[in-house]
Amino acid sequence: MAEGKGCLYGDLAGVATFAGADLLNLANPEGVDLIITNFIVKTTVVSTGACAIDAGVAATGVSNDELIDGLDVNGALVLESNHDQVTAATVAEHEVLWGADEYLTITPSADSSGLVGTYYVEYIRA
Repeated sequence: MAEGKGCLYGDLAGVATFAGADLLNLANPEGVDLIITNFIVKTTVVSTGACAIDAGVAATGVSNDELIDGLDVNGALVLESNHDQVTAATVAEHEVLWGADEYLTITPSADSSGLVGTYYVEYIRA
C-alpha cells in the first residue's frame, strides 16, 4: 500500500454463547505495526441478550477495551466511535497501536444473540 493507510469494514452478528466467542477476531491485514486512527461500531438490530461490548487490540481471543469500553448494545441502536468513548468513565483511547501479529477484537460481556451491525476501522502504518 503506497499511501501507508487503509480502512476495513465488516459485518457483526451476535453469538449466544459468549465464553470465548468474539464478535470480531481480525488479524492485522498488513503484517506490520499499524496505528488505528478511527474505529466505529454501528448496530442495525439490538442484541436480545443484555450485553455490552469491548473492542481493542490483543492476542487472538483475548478481550481488550482500549477502543470501545463497555458499550451497551442491548438498550438502543448505536453509532459509536473510539473518539466518542474517550471520557473519564472509560479507558478508550484516540489512537491505538495494532501490532503486526495482533488481532482487532470485539468481545461481548454476555449473550449477544440477535445483534446485527457493522464495524469500520481506519489505520496508518506506524
